[in-house]
Amino acid sequence: MKKTSICFIFSFLVMSSFLQMPLKAQADEVAEERITEITSDKLFFDYEGKKAIFTGNVVVTDPDLQLTGDQLIVTMTADDEIEKLEAEGNVEIKMEGMHSRSGKAVYLLTESKVILTDGPQVSREGSVMTAEKITYWRIENRIEAFPRARVIMFREQE
Repeated sequence: MKKTSICFIFSFLVMSSFLQMPLKAQADEVAEERITEITSDKLFFDYEGKKAIFTGNVVVTDPDLQLTGDQLIVTMTADDEIEKLEAEGNVEIKMEGMHSRSGKAVYLLTESKVILTDGPQVSREGSVMTAEKITYWRIENRIEAFPRARVIMFREQE
């Protein structure tokens, strides 16, 4: 009975973290209520492993980004804070004027870094970038693409 109560409390804390998960921090911004919603066909919690696994038609809606994919693994820290998001299979991310597609995306919250692999493609302001690996640092607003980086720039016709 005690283990069931602990599992229930943990799942409540984890779900509370998902609903209030900020994906962009600004030191001078006034704290406001932010809601992140994650939907999927199936959800599995690994209480001891501190992971939540969403599978099938995963959709993440957040004020800062929208993410879709086949699977999403959310890893928590020992303090029940969200540490990492790993999306796999037909991953699409829309954020800050960018649209990306890849087979896999990893978002490291502590570093505000998104790593795209498995055929990544990033579109922004009329340009398209491809490489074997594309890394985007959100706070610094910079991108690194390698190896075999390629950028296609489109110009408006006069």
